[in-house]
This record gives sequence, structure tokens and C-alpha cells, in this order.
Amino acid sequence: MSKIQVTLDATKLRNLVSKRSYQNKSGEQVELQEVKFELVEVKEQKQIYEKDNMRIMKTHFACVIQTKEERDAKADTVYIGEGFTTVWGSDKKEQVHNATPIIEQEEDMPF
Repeated sequence: MSKIQVTLDATKLRNLVSKRSYQNKSGEQVELQEVKFELVEVKEQKQIYEKDNMRIMKTHFACVIQTKEERDAKADTVYIGEGFTTVWGSDKKEQVHNATPIIEQEEDMPF
């Protein structure tokens, strides 16, 4: 299992806060302030830091959710953060094949 650490720009988040209310199972009115965003995997991962047997890779970016109209108008993506994954050990999977000698024994076959 890999975890993604997400760092968001708080100054950009303040403008994205939306309020929502709903009724819970007990019938009480609950009000929330929330921020919705998309976390998108980058096409090519970028190594940010490396030390001994650990690397930090930039693997995702966070952006504001666009409406269909914004996508159709080719509006610029508003980036609000980045996602990082820590890779431990070597990711190079070396396969070692040990040859096992086959000892052929001469057997008298009756044909």
C-alpha cells in the first residue's frame, strides 16, 4: 500500500470554501464548510529528494474542479497543491536466476 502526502496552498483554499447543510440520522441540522478538489496523477513522476534508500517523488497535483463550461472554454487549470509519495528501498527489481545443473544418468531402456 502506498500513501500520498498532499500539500495544499491555504491562500487559494480560502476562496474555495463552500458551505453545505444536511440533516443527520437524529434529525439534527448539520452545517459543513468544505473544499472540493481533484487529485490527479502526473504523467511522469519527478524525483524531489533522495537519501540513502529513500526517495520522495512528486506523483500528483491538486487542482480546482472545473465545470463543463470551463472545460469547453479551455479555461486554465487552477493548481492548489501537490502530492508526494515516499519510496523506500530500491525500486529496481533485479531478478537473479540460479542455474541448476541437470545430472543425466544413463539408464538402460528396453527399446
